[in-house]
Amino acid sequence: MHLEFRHLRVLLTVAEAGSIRRAAARLQLSQPAMSAQLKRIEQELGGPLFVRSVDGVTPNENGQYVLRCARDLVVGFDRLREYARAAAEGDRQAATPLRAGGTAGPLMSLLVSALFELVPERRLTIDARRSVHTLVKSLSLSKCDIAVFGEFPGFPLPVGESVATRTLLREPVFVLLAADHPLARQESVGLHELADEEWVMPEADESGVHAYLQLTCQSAGFTPRITHVTPDLSVAQILVAGGRAVCGVWPTAEVSVQGTVQRPLVDVPLHRRLLLAWNTGSVPPELADAACARLLAAYLSMVRQRPQYLAWWEAGGEDFALAGDG
Repeated sequence: MHLEFRHLRVLLTVAEAGSIRRAAARLQLSQPAMSAQLKRIEQELGGPLFVRSVDGVTPNENGQYVLRCARDLVVGFDRLREYARAAAEGDRQAATPLRAGGTAGPLMSLLVSALFELVPERRLTIDARRSVHTLVKSLSLSKCDIAVFGEFPGFPLPVGESVATRTLLREPVFVLLAADHPLARQESVGLHELADEEWVMPEADESGVHAYLQLTCQSAGFTPRITHVTPDLSVAQILVAGGRAVCGVWPTAEVSVQGTVQRPLVDVPLHRRLLLAWNTGSVPPELADAACARLLAAYLSMVRQRPQYLAWWEAGGEDFALAGDG
């Protein structure tokens, strides 16, 4: 007989059980088979390792030494196996691309930058969508691993059971006005003051953007006239600069057309929740936590680079933005 690693576990089981009968039961062997196997192991190791009595077995001096060595070897082997499995899993994860998604805009850029820093060893694929509903569906179908997007109050997006979400902050809607518009002279604008304006909006979609604007404006006493529809913010800016419309914009948006100004709306009647969502089967919780922290820090840095937004933020807007859901 040659001593094998499994024989060390047999010795440890006998010592822990305190009797051959109980050790046999734990190892699902008959007592005679257990006794015969123990005897062969002892012969291979040079002699008896246990003192037998009617009360059971106890290790003798030689047995105590062998058991100490066996215990160290078994613990070391278990650690080796766990390390090897973890390393193999890490290799598989490194080889599997991390699929990041979002709607086009600065938030998507922030997420990509955060993931590059957090998991530089992972291959990253990007799926920027115009439709947030399509993005959420990709998450629910495990076609996307992690994504950032906005959700309007009262219009929850149908994420699947395998998708976890976390609110980063609440982002207000500002109004974009022509620089020579009478309301541009004010520091902030009441929503009701826009009752007679024509609006330019992105196309209606499953996010509820049009319905949300209409319901909120109706609460302010009017129905908005959505005269122009375009997915292109630069086109919307041209219409606003020419005095043809007003437009709701996110204060983080890049406004490049001359002749426009942004103003916050009084009491923040319009906003969205910025969410980080991830598939719990492919994104570990520690990565999701780190991504949330990086995204929020990067967003706050972006706030500081936009004077109009920073002024609103420092005048009490921060409390609203970081208040959580709502």
